[in-house]
Amino acid sequence: MTDNEPKKMDEEGSQPAPNSGDDLDEISLSSMKPIISGGEDEAVEDEIRPRGAASSASEELTVGQESEEVLDRFMSACQRGDLATVKEVLNSGKVDVNKDFDRNEHVTGLHWASINNRLGVVDFLVSRGADVNIKAGNLHAPPLHWAARYGYVYIVHYLLEHGADPKLTDDQGFNLLHLSVNSSNIMLVLYVLFFVVDKGIIEVDSQDPHGRTPLLWAAYQGDSLTVDSLLKFGAYVRVADRGGFTPLHWGTLKGQPHVLIYLIQNGGDFFQKTDDGKDCFSIAKEMNTEYSLTDALRHCGFDSNGYPKKKLLKNSLHAKIVTFFVPWIFLGGAFSLFAHLHPLFAMPIILLFGIVIGRTLNRCVLPCYNVIGVSSVSLLRSPLYSGLVTGSIFWAALVWIFQVIPLTMEENFEANILLAITLPIVCYLLVVLMRSDPGRVPAERDTEIIRQTVKDLLAIGKFDSKNFCIETWVRKPLRSRFSTLSNSLVARFDHYCPWVYNDVGLKNHKAFLLCILLMEVSMLLFVRLCIAYFNELEDVYEQKGGEPHCIILKNENLCLGYSYGRFTFLVCVWIAFQSVWVGFLIVVQIFQVFQGVTNYEFSKLMKESRMSGTDPVLFNEFFGTAPEELLTINGDIADGEQHQDASINQAMSTTRSHLKKSSTCFGICCALTGIDQWLMVIKETFGLSHSVSGAKQSLTVSFPTNYGWKTNWKDFWLTSDVTAPIWRRVFYSPTTSKALLGGQEVDYFKLYTLPPKHTN
Repeated sequence: MTDNEPKKMDEEGSQPAPNSGDDLDEISLSSMKPIISGGEDEAVEDEIRPRGAASSASEELTVGQESEEVLDRFMSACQRGDLATVKEVLNSGKVDVNKDFDRNEHVTGLHWASINNRLGVVDFLVSRGADVNIKAGNLHAPPLHWAARYGYVYIVHYLLEHGADPKLTDDQGFNLLHLSVNSSNIMLVLYVLFFVVDKGIIEVDSQDPHGRTPLLWAAYQGDSLTVDSLLKFGAYVRVADRGGFTPLHWGTLKGQPHVLIYLIQNGGDFFQKTDDGKDCFSIAKEMNTEYSLTDALRHCGFDSNGYPKKKLLKNSLHAKIVTFFVPWIFLGGAFSLFAHLHPLFAMPIILLFGIVIGRTLNRCVLPCYNVIGVSSVSLLRSPLYSGLVTGSIFWAALVWIFQVIPLTMEENFEANILLAITLPIVCYLLVVLMRSDPGRVPAERDTEIIRQTVKDLLAIGKFDSKNFCIETWVRKPLRSRFSTLSNSLVARFDHYCPWVYNDVGLKNHKAFLLCILLMEVSMLLFVRLCIAYFNELEDVYEQKGGEPHCIILKNENLCLGYSYGRFTFLVCVWIAFQSVWVGFLIVVQIFQVFQGVTNYEFSKLMKESRMSGTDPVLFNEFFGTAPEELLTINGDIADGEQHQDASINQAMSTTRSHLKKSSTCFGICCALTGIDQWLMVIKETFGLSHSVSGAKQSLTVSFPTNYGWKTNWKDFWLTSDVTAPIWRRVFYSPTTSKALLGGQEVDYFKLYTLPPKHTN
């Protein structure tokens, strides 16, 4: 059932709704299972019983002498959002807005409009005097509860603004916060937390008659976003219901690892026992969720028995330093082994050495990192790869200074001087990139400002996770993305680069591109000088009186280098290999700059282009519940701001299966070296990309941020400070949130609409 279809009665005369949970009363694990199907003595589904059903055909109308058909027509119009019919019936006087309910259950038109997300009808009925707190259904719930049960935040907001009482409870003891949690719509949960809980109207740990708090319900539902939000508002993690079950017990029952991680990180006690003497370990064993509990414990620094792991390094920074310098040692050892042993003997030793190092880092060093949130620590998200890059530079620099320069300075003076200039700049830029701010949008903690932001988004129909950051509580600027590495929202996010162990965004993107350009130049210079060095080894060959014999290497200089300068030869080959993938990366980056898109936008655009013929998205990815009427009311906004948003949506929206990255070894290598991006660039350049319709076309030409290659190039390389010298505008990165876009200065921290494109 979609939001556009009116919610009606099923065969038993009941409307589907979340489980009430009365069957949670029993405290044994065997009594937990019926919760999935719901109890018989208190079926929440009986709460909603529409007019016009066969079971209620004989009921009397409560609106004077008017016929039952008129009231049925009115109720149906409220369900469908047919405002014209609602107005017609009420204006005719055939239905009284204060008596538009049946005698038995008191289900009103306002109830039906609320549960079907019909904001226009709700607005009209309230303006005509409808009671916003009238209770109806078997559970005697007000319209506010009916809307909250399905996560309709716009209806909830409107009703609260027009006198709805958030403190009301239904017959099962649920209040607005309980029902918001049951809806699993994080946007509604956040709204209630900021506008109701934060104001002290409802307690965040308010309990239903069975002692269950919203946190307990969220844990049972496996809703990690809601659990995290409730904990941020001070929910008590060790509160127990009447059976002695805490949120951690119910989270273990469900087996959602992220929920367990949040609860354990906030003080959840996995040894705490229920009234029947069961702790989380026994529950996990009986419910077959041991893997999830063990994984959560490991993530939080405990062993499988719940005891803290002994850390090899007490300081997280020290662990990162060790990870960073391990590749330096590994590369030196690998080059030395290959230089002194036959490759058939050196290769297995190096492979074994690499496996031991990898397992040691995973088991002994990575667990020493400080973990924030649910993002797991891995070698890919550690300084390992940045250590690999800097380690390569270190060994290349040693070889160049002590081996290459003495024999090549006279005949290759210019190349040596140029390398002496570029290499220190590359090292400096790498350090800058590792320590730089990629453009983190400051998180908001002032609740008054947050509430105003929420109201502004509600007014234009954009209160969803695409426009509101549920982690930092700010309005998301266009082209931004939340980074789990830095736990912050990054403006003009390009990509996470493991080679610099940092995100690349607004404030360091220019430095990144400049760094890889100079790195490529330095590597090519180094390879050239190494070949010149190998040529100088001919004198060594003459002194030894032997002739080097190379089966594979037919080039005389390379054969000389392999025979008489093997360590330098191996470093040269390694650097030459690195120059290949850096070259791919440069091509991709320059192409994207010319097209006016970021790496993140380009990747999603290419994935979206392959969705031709796939099934449509079957889930609400951004938790959006904006009513159609709201978009009609804000028609002017929809024609401008909404149109731009829709363009970006159309270009970047994908199903979850398409967003899933390849976990194969080949896929990871392609992603790390940028080959996957390079292949997409080739397809786009030669018009081999396909649109959703299947037609071959250039997908980036019509992208909203593509203002033409000249403008895109200037936007990237020039800072927005027109008073600064041109050299400073070119070589300096933005130090504030302001930069050029479409030739105009914009504030990327507050970029909600794109500058218009000027057509010649």
